[in-house]
Amino acid sequence: MRIPLRISSHSPARKILSAVVVAAVAIAVLMGLRYTPGVSIPLKKLDNVLYDSMYTLRSPQSRVDGDIVIVAVDDRSTKEMSDLMDYGWPWPRVYWGLIAQYVSHCGAKAVGIDLLFTEKSRYVQEAPDDEDFAAQVAKSTAPVIYASVVRDGKWGNFAPPIPDPIFGAANASNDSVIRTYWPLVEGKPSFAVAMASAATGHPVDQPAGPFLLHYYGPTQSEKTPKGTFRYLSAVDVVGSALRARKGKPGPKDIPPETFKDKIVLIGVITAGGYDLKASPLSDIYPGTEVHATAIENLLHGQFVRPLGPGSTGLIGLAACLLASLGGMIPKRVSIKLLWGVVAIVVLSATGLLLFRGSQIVWLPLAAPLMGVILATIGAFAWSYLTEDRQRRVVLKALGQYVSPTVAAQIARNPDSLKLGGERREMTVMFTDIAGFTDLSETLSVEKLSALLNFYLDEMSSVVIEHDGTLDKYVGDAIMSFWSAPVLQDDHAVRACRAALGMKRREEAIQDQLRQMGAGKMVTRIGVNTGPMSVGNMGSSRKFNYTVLGDSVNLGSRLEGANKFYGTRIMLAESTARQVQGQFLMRQLDVLRVKGKLQPMAVFELMDEGAGEAKLRDLAQRYQSAFVLYQQRQWDSAEKILLELLQQFADDGPSATLLARISKFHKEPPPPDWDGVYVAKDK
Repeated sequence: MRIPLRISSHSPARKILSAVVVAAVAIAVLMGLRYTPGVSIPLKKLDNVLYDSMYTLRSPQSRVDGDIVIVAVDDRSTKEMSDLMDYGWPWPRVYWGLIAQYVSHCGAKAVGIDLLFTEKSRYVQEAPDDEDFAAQVAKSTAPVIYASVVRDGKWGNFAPPIPDPIFGAANASNDSVIRTYWPLVEGKPSFAVAMASAATGHPVDQPAGPFLLHYYGPTQSEKTPKGTFRYLSAVDVVGSALRARKGKPGPKDIPPETFKDKIVLIGVITAGGYDLKASPLSDIYPGTEVHATAIENLLHGQFVRPLGPGSTGLIGLAACLLASLGGMIPKRVSIKLLWGVVAIVVLSATGLLLFRGSQIVWLPLAAPLMGVILATIGAFAWSYLTEDRQRRVVLKALGQYVSPTVAAQIARNPDSLKLGGERREMTVMFTDIAGFTDLSETLSVEKLSALLNFYLDEMSSVVIEHDGTLDKYVGDAIMSFWSAPVLQDDHAVRACRAALGMKRREEAIQDQLRQMGAGKMVTRIGVNTGPMSVGNMGSSRKFNYTVLGDSVNLGSRLEGANKFYGTRIMLAESTARQVQGQFLMRQLDVLRVKGKLQPMAVFELMDEGAGEAKLRDLAQRYQSAFVLYQQRQWDSAEKILLELLQQFADDGPSATLLARISKFHKEPPPPDWDGVYVAKDK
């Protein structure tokens, strides 16, 4: 049947305009969702994931020689204080006063104690610990800032008797993963702001609202023992301070210049002594180091600067336009998809380049990335509704036709049009033209239409001649089956004869195909026999007389598997068993096709009857090589295959098996290899 095919062309200008519209709509929708309360939550979560990922791709910036030294109660400190002085945690507060006094006399600009003293010291019965702490702090020559938690605009309790203490809010962020930092907490200065102001001697410049922390690098851990900031064990500083007070400095004392002109933070990093926090850099991050990061940010103005909606939207629009143009202009689906991937890569690379600068600029990527995906889908939809519309009409029209046998049965029994099916053993055949997509790109629409209709007419007639039922056409592919609606005991034989007949018919019409612009046309055929459900499938408004089931799907996979071996006709083992002795076949492989768990033997249908002597020789020698291959006798199999290819240079199975053996010479299969080849593609 011949149906004229005309596809209206579209000018490049129209495609570009359409691409602009698709891109603009895509980014507008996503940016609108990104800044709409409630519905923006998923996009913001994705932004957080992408933001954290950016830090893994950013080079660390060491602050070991920076403005801050952290005196930390680490695991070694708690152990040595317990062993040497029999102090568990928490320690007497007098030691914190001793450290503050010592580092200030060493030249520290400011001291911050990131510990909460809300209750009286547990050591008050042994000594006036809080009073001793206050006395030591009073001797400090540098300002001392105390961490406190702000609630309802008020500082928390503070037990030590220190007149007019200076506080900084420790609760400057309540995020589960600390990305932002509040300079003011309910009107009170944060710990970082209080420290930076004390160190500089004047109110530090600060953002009006919460700012994204510019993290410099990872904290100390087994993977990163050096860390980013300079850490000193508290027990070492306590020891240095005690020996300095006695006038007996030791050789292992920390040099006093370590603290000169530094901001000293005192905190706890041992797991049992502080709240675990998370940052974009790791799931465990000391809260004191969060404050240290914020102080450095404030002193140097190094905040992460997020791009606003306008700039984000413009960058997203450019990426969406790249994706939509790529989805509309190229003809091949793979190229269309590739342009979508390219747009995502370009957008991600832009965000990464901005993030990796000395001044971090954050491009919120979630909305633009989702916009690119939406633009790609929109471009595909535009192509589907315009350029492919006429081709779909043709395919739809072809799909309405059934074989004359089915038509006669329907005429005799109109009740057969009701929906439903029955289960029976049948044989199904799938065919497809190799390289048809590339061919379609080289021909005009009119020539392609004429070629396709001519080819389908010729191949369909062969199916009808062998009493097959034409199921459907899908582009250049033909699906047909045997033993329905009329039962046929020899359905497998009829299908094999039809497959060989199609191969012969294709050879006979090659000259006509070339004149129509096709060049050498090769059809791949897959045949399978097994239980299937056959009948009218669909709805009361639209249905097809067709077959369904796992055996049908396997037949389709076998057609595609021909390309692995360079063969024309591939039979399933079930079909080969039924036609054995009536056709010349050779076992190609033991194959596990995509979508199937069980492997099976697959065969090439070569000729009817015993076949020509030359083909029989090819089949027998290949079979010998295949047996040796499965027995891992690579050299013997390789020798036979090389001899075969000298005689049959274009024998695809021999070349395929030889290439596989060559690979096994270099990379032998595992000891439990069962000789099965797994097809990763359809």
